[in-house]
Amino acid sequence: MSRLVSFAVLIGILIVIVVLFYQVMAVFLLPLFMAALLGVVFQPLYRWALEKFWKNRYLAAGVTTFLVLLVVLAPAALVVTMAAVQSVSVVEQVQATDVAGKAKKLRQEFDLDIPNKVELHQFSAKLQHWRDQQKLGAIPQVSADEVNILRQRLDRLATAAAELQKSQAVSADALQAALQELQAAAPQTLEQDDAVRRVDWEFRQYRRDYLGGSLKGWLKELANPTDEQMEAVLKRVTSSAGSPLLSLGGDTLAILGKMVLGIIITVASVFFFLAEGERMVNAAVRLSPLEEKYVRELVEEFVRVCRAVVTATLLSAVVQGLLAGVGFYFAGLENAVALLMLLTMVLAMVPFSGAAAVWIPVCLYLYFVEERPAAAILLAVYGAGIVSTSDNFIKPMVLHGQSNLHPLLALLSVLGGIQALGPIGIIVGPMVVVFLQTTLKILQRELLTMDRLTIAAGVTPKGEATAGAPPPAPAEPVATLPPKEKGKGKK
Repeated sequence: MSRLVSFAVLIGILIVIVVLFYQVMAVFLLPLFMAALLGVVFQPLYRWALEKFWKNRYLAAGVTTFLVLLVVLAPAALVVTMAAVQSVSVVEQVQATDVAGKAKKLRQEFDLDIPNKVELHQFSAKLQHWRDQQKLGAIPQVSADEVNILRQRLDRLATAAAELQKSQAVSADALQAALQELQAAAPQTLEQDDAVRRVDWEFRQYRRDYLGGSLKGWLKELANPTDEQMEAVLKRVTSSAGSPLLSLGGDTLAILGKMVLGIIITVASVFFFLAEGERMVNAAVRLSPLEEKYVRELVEEFVRVCRAVVTATLLSAVVQGLLAGVGFYFAGLENAVALLMLLTMVLAMVPFSGAAAVWIPVCLYLYFVEERPAAAILLAVYGAGIVSTSDNFIKPMVLHGQSNLHPLLALLSVLGGIQALGPIGIIVGPMVVVFLQTTLKILQRELLTMDRLTIAAGVTPKGEATAGAPPPAPAEPVATLPPKEKGKGKK
């Protein structure tokens, strides 16, 4: 009993220490994970350096870490810095662009302009105000002057529709009759309340016909935002693009400090993972409560996933980003090449959408905003035929037929990883799924082994004889002394 109590206390102390350890190390988990990925990916380079530098582990690890800095971290830092600088230029360009004028021209080209949209919006706003009062259980405060203003707005809308030869398709008679009924109703009565509802219903019908039907009306509403909505969208875009990395302040310095600290920890961890990786694995085997074969199998699975799936994903993303950068440069987007290339590298790791999530909006921007259809069409052909297609050649070349996640499971793991961990979830999410599959396989093998041992012992888990098992061997007879013969021992 005392040993059980001691064991329970020990488990409780261990749980407390593990929680405290996680709180201490939580800030460094991402740099450590990235260092582990780099250590596994560049393990062949480390072994080559180990052969060249007289089996000196620390010297080989130092050379490999320097090459990792030179090949991976330095270009990544350069691209991120250029993207940050170019994002400032993009924000300034968006702020200086006559967005309203561009949108008006596009609406006219595609017949999405709303004639006299100010009157339509004002009419709708007044009815919405009355409907909000009704939702609160009150009778709207409607005056005769307000109804007269609505009738005048309706006349202006009818005139605008007639100028566009839509007078036959749009009839305002029912709405005019409803407005007359509202004007004739006594204030603060149920008749006035019902009249407001009828005006609202008739206006909805008139609005649908005035905009050209339900579908076209929805498109026109989408293409004709109010000035307040347009200002809010521009403010949201510029503020999100310019914060907090692009604004000088305490938050920026804190973020830069965390980035520098993370890079230092990553570089130091890569060095020690390369130099002491085998010893760390052996220490984990000794400390782990799992059997050694299971620990080593999990480590081997981590190495396999890193070298196969992760390497293929990262390599494909980098290649697609570089190819897309070439296309963006020749399309005339020199001021935003680094920014668009970085976005392409990140989104190329997301299944299904991939790099198309970047080059398709860029093509639409070139076609509709900059009015360069030739550049937009050529970039679309290049993006579909070269950039996005390269993924179908790079990943099979790197994976060499190794097992991969199902596309649906890969998409869900990436989206879930991004939601839970941020951008690094693009890599961590699929790896978690792969480790779960490996753990389930280990558990399945362990259960099968237990079943075989149980069947070999000839009993079921309940202790009953197993059908088809050989009968148990008969018990050996107990040795006894032979009975004394009669007559012996007597004189």
